[in-house]
This record gives sequence, C-alpha cells and structure tokens, in this order.
Amino acid sequence: MTTSVVTEPGFPLRPDHVGISVGDLEASISWYRDMLGFELLRVLDVPDGEGKVALLRAGSFLLELFAVPGAAPVPEERQHPVTDLRTQGVKHMAYAVADLRGLIARMKARGVEVVWEPVVHDDTLCAFVRDNSGNLVELVERTSGGQEK
Repeated sequence: MTTSVVTEPGFPLRPDHVGISVGDLEASISWYRDMLGFELLRVLDVPDGEGKVALLRAGSFLLELFAVPGAAPVPEERQHPVTDLRTQGVKHMAYAVADLRGLIARMKARGVEVVWEPVVHDDTLCAFVRDNSGNLVELVERTSGGQEK
C-alpha cells in the first residue's frame, strides 16, 4: 500500500482572518485599535444567533471579534502560554512588529498585562500579552536570521 504526501494545497493559500470571542465588544474594539492599530470596518449581527461581530483590519489581515451574551470568560489555564498548551485547540494569534521592546513598554504604560516579557526563542524576539478579555496575543520581532514560525 502506497501513501502519498501532499506538500501543498495545489492552490494559492494566504492568511485571511482570525475570530476571537470577547466579553465586551466596544472595549475590545478599542483595545485592538489602540494597542495594535486595527481599524474598525463594521459591526454586524452574529449570523443565525445572538450577539455581535466586529470586523477590524490591519493591513490586509482581518480580525473578527465576537461578543455573545452569556459567553464564558477565558479559563485561567488558557491565559498563560505554558498552561494553555495543555488544552487542545487554537493557542493564540501572533503579530509581527518592528520594535517589540518599544511596543511592550508602551503597552505596559497603558496598563496592558504582559504575560511573557520579551525573550529570544529560535532567533525570534517574542512576548505575550493578554487582551482586555484575557485572550493570549503573541508579538514577534524577527531577526535577520530568524525563520518563519
């Protein structure tokens, strides 16, 4: 029996968007706008359900923020990069930045909780913060020799 391995999908593939559940839609729109520079495109009703979804953009990347009444907050174990690895599923979104240490300093000054201070890992400077709903956000600054994650 022969097993074939597909090394590419056979069609162009690029990141498009990520969806994140949040507790307070307006506060989260402000957080992603003020901390990471996202622009609000529009707010819509959640399809076939209760709640709202905000569509934001940074460059060509889209972010969907979902706020649904009664949604459970992020559990404590999902709020730290190491303990979050013990739960299957999507771990975090990472954003590439030009000056990670400068951004972390500005975020700290604005009260953002830094979970993991900037550290070099695999030739990449990286840090983790929590958004206003407790979701992990990774920030990376690539060095000239760093490989793509």
